[in-house]
Amino acid sequence: MVRQSGSSGPPTGGLPDGVMEIVNRSTAPALILELPSERIVAASPAAKDLLSPGGGEIVGLSPGSFTRDTPTKALDLLAAGQVSGFETDRHFRLKDGSGGPAQIWVRAIGEGLPPRHALVVIMAGGRPAGHIRSPFARSPHAVVIGTTDANLVIDRVSSDTGPLFGREPAELIGQPIFKIVQQDNLVGLMWALAQATSERKGVSLQARINGAAGGQPLCEMLLAPLVPPPTVAFALVPTERAEGSPSLDVEQLLWQMRRGIEAVCTSCDIANAQLPALSQLSSREIEVVARLFAGQRVPAIAKALFVSQSTVRNHLSSVFRKLNVRSQQELIDLLVFRKDATSSDEQ
Repeated sequence: MVRQSGSSGPPTGGLPDGVMEIVNRSTAPALILELPSERIVAASPAAKDLLSPGGGEIVGLSPGSFTRDTPTKALDLLAAGQVSGFETDRHFRLKDGSGGPAQIWVRAIGEGLPPRHALVVIMAGGRPAGHIRSPFARSPHAVVIGTTDANLVIDRVSSDTGPLFGREPAELIGQPIFKIVQQDNLVGLMWALAQATSERKGVSLQARINGAAGGQPLCEMLLAPLVPPPTVAFALVPTERAEGSPSLDVEQLLWQMRRGIEAVCTSCDIANAQLPALSQLSSREIEVVARLFAGQRVPAIAKALFVSQSTVRNHLSSVFRKLNVRSQQELIDLLVFRKDATSSDEQ
């Protein structure tokens, strides 16, 4: 049913079967918006708790009902298909008098242009809260993260490039970021880079990668601006669709959004920490190290990543071997020394 002017109830026309249930059971603060009205048609319990602490209904309203600022113009780029998603700041103004700034990621749903719906994930503390488990079999392609220099040449990349690219990290370092995507996606990548540079916010696009054995795996490519512009951090999350019902695509997209946000946040963290020997570490190992450098310890890291403490310790043991250190403190000292040395070189 398409919402008519003056009708009651939230608009749901065009949503795949099962979307409402998927969002309603999500542990992350997630919303589905109707476009272009931006009316909320579905909200997770975490999003309801955030936007309406008193328990009032938020479905049928717009995010503007809870904010005191104006939305970004990036929505126009999303509607035109030039980017598939974007990051923006909104300042929440809640009925109980609380509120404050928050970051959100918006992602178009569906193949048509302009898109009729968007998925929103609200970020708390710089990263998305809650956990979303992958609804599909583990992909043979790991998430790949890295950074570029001011010439948009890849200067760092994680070690897990083999399954996706069929190449070692050393073969990608020194290559322009444009060379990792198919020619048909170059214009989209240029638009995304321009948006990230001008708005100083993250963006995402779907792109076919120049993959292993001549393959063209589809990835969600997230870009986050660094200093100096147009330096960026990037994350590549494989997005080949799982088999199953149409609703599974949305559940998969919700997981991929969260994983991509985590990955690009980690890529920004390693840029700030000046992590040495990045190409020796997997993206998950880098995430553990970045969290350790940020002051988290094993129990907190395990809770944040939804893995056991022994798994975190196994990742750290692997990092110790690769970086030739013997303890967490030696690893932190190495990172601090590297960061201080880089700061001195820049002065």
